Amino acid sequence: MARTLETFTKQQIDEVFSHPAIREVAFEIRFAARLRVNAELWKLQDQLVEQYPNTGTESAMQPNAAILTVNVFQNALAGRVIKVSQENFVIAFTRYSRFEDFKEEVVNRTSTFCATFGVKSLTRVGLRYVNEITVPVGEPPSSLLRFVRPLIDFDRIEIESVEQFADEIRVRHKDHMVTLRGVLLPSLETRPRTYVLDIDCYSPSVHAEGEVPRLLEDYHDSAQRFFLDHITEDYKEVMRGRR
Repeated sequence: MARTLETFTKQQIDEVFSHPAIREVAFEIRFAARLRVNAELWKLQDQLVEQYPNTGTESAMQPNAAILTVNVFQNALAGRVIKVSQENFVIAFTRYSRFEDFKEEVVNRTSTFCATFGVKSLTRVGLRYVNEITVPVGEPPSSLLRFVRPLIDFDRIEIESVEQFADEIRVRHKDHMVTLRGVLLPSLETRPRTYVLDIDCYSPSVHAEGEVPRLLEDYHDSAQRFFLDHITEDYKEVMRGRR
């Protein structure tokens, strides 16, 4: 697949679809634990209160089984949320229109956060797009292939017999990693058959805080290329609102 990613024109990469498949886009930085984040959380709240008025907390399980407290600042009407702990900072949009709007929010909020809490070195930087593609109600499972090109080889497995599936692949693309996850969810009474395409671009290398704008651009470009490589021309017409 990787060899096909360079064939898209700038016009194809830059196209903005009126009905995008994106359910959520999230940007995350991780850093060595900064205990002052929790102690001085009021500083962050003062910066966010007008745009992210709703606050709360949630718990996250760490790889070592430790429980990490995450502070949540949310604007439900705008579909935006910021999650902060002593080890990471996340900005997520569930209402996404243009990359430029998301980039502006990410760059500004990340820069302010790092300056406020003295974060200069990032141990991980990542950008993740979660897309949802629905199969029209009443159509057979094979209609999925009108819209997407999954990683599974359906020459070996009869797609009409497939109720659900999941696949995952991690590849190196340029100077970072890309994890692709494709999941076909079964249909329910309240939900049509849905294919979830999860594209996670990240670098496990250490980066300076000032590299965030460049990394964000690079990851977005990669995510866009992998997404376009995964969908068909028919689904582009759906996202353009023509079908």
